[in-house]
Amino acid sequence: MRSALVVLAAVAALLGALPGPAWVVRRPEPPAPARATGITITYRVDAVSRIARLGSDLAIGPGTLVAEIDLVEGTIVGDLWLPPAYGYFIVFGFVPNTARTDLVPVGKVTGHIREGGITAHSDLTIRLGEVAVDSQPLDVGQACETTAPAGVDLAGPFDLHVIRMKAVYTIPPFGGCRGREDLDPLMTGLVSGPGNLLDLTLTARL
Repeated sequence: MRSALVVLAAVAALLGALPGPAWVVRRPEPPAPARATGITITYRVDAVSRIARLGSDLAIGPGTLVAEIDLVEGTIVGDLWLPPAYGYFIVFGFVPNTARTDLVPVGKVTGHIREGGITAHSDLTIRLGEVAVDSQPLDVGQACETTAPAGVDLAGPFDLHVIRMKAVYTIPPFGGCRGREDLDPLMTGLVSGPGNLLDLTLTARL
């Protein structure tokens, strides 16, 4: 009996000395942080538009453009806001007119940066109000606006801090200009048409 116990003790000791299976616990590696390629910049917007049919300038702004710029992909997406613009025009060569012009963005501003230059597109509904002819109010109603947005394609050199762009655009016909009478033909004849110029400056608010 004693010899059997000695043998069992020896076997137990031998088994305890042998290495057991190694268990390796692998923890999932944290994902590599995504490389930030985009920045958000708020720009002050100042512009002047030359209305071809009227032969007069309309000062626009200051407004704001909150732009997301991806410098790797070379893309720009932004939200544009413009305040009402008040213009003074001479119609038929001698009749003074004043009007409030609202430029209402439709959708976002989109653009691309390529080889040191920038292009941007914006769709704007042009709305007229507070129209006066020779200081006499002209009732154009509450919904006197272009029947479709004016598509404006801007281009210029790219600079992150100050961007100056220019465009030539067309003002679509007007609809909804109805107060006491239908003034759609009058507003369209006075304002709508091609060859309108836009000179726009974006200044970063850093």
